Amino acid sequence: MSPGAQSMFADVQAWQAMLDRYQELFADMLPGSRIGILPRSRTSLMPGKHLAGLSNAAFSLPEGKMLAWEVGEGTGMRAGYRPCRNFQDAQADLLLVPDDAAFEEIRRTLTADPLSTIKKMIRCGSILFFVMKTKYQLQDAGYEDFLDTLGLAFLGACR
Repeated sequence: MSPGAQSMFADVQAWQAMLDRYQELFADMLPGSRIGILPRSRTSLMPGKHLAGLSNAAFSLPEGKMLAWEVGEGTGMRAGYRPCRNFQDAQADLLLVPDDAAFEEIRRTLTADPLSTIKKMIRCGSILFFVMKTKYQLQDAGYEDFLDTLGLAFLGACR
């Protein structure tokens, strides 16, 4: 992992400041809703893999931890770390797996508009995006606004 990606992964306060600016985007999410962020260089995750084939995906994360954005009871979206040594440990609704260049680009835009950067990086394949729940589970958990912001309208045109 590049030094920039490593420091970006480690700087929980910077992530929290960004999440604080976007709290209204997460307002409809239920407590326990979680988005995991794993540096691709520390995983064996590859583009185009079906979730069923990822059950044995190996991670080599700093101290066996994943960066997580999680909605707490009455606290809004919070940045923190969760133990994560394999794919099942992630226990996330969504997984973002950026390559080192994407981490660097997010770092450059963290105080401006990192969600636009994340959206662009997902579209160009620099961030792998894994959906771990069904469309209906995500809808019930309140992910619609967040996914729409990333340009991932999962509910379709007719609602």
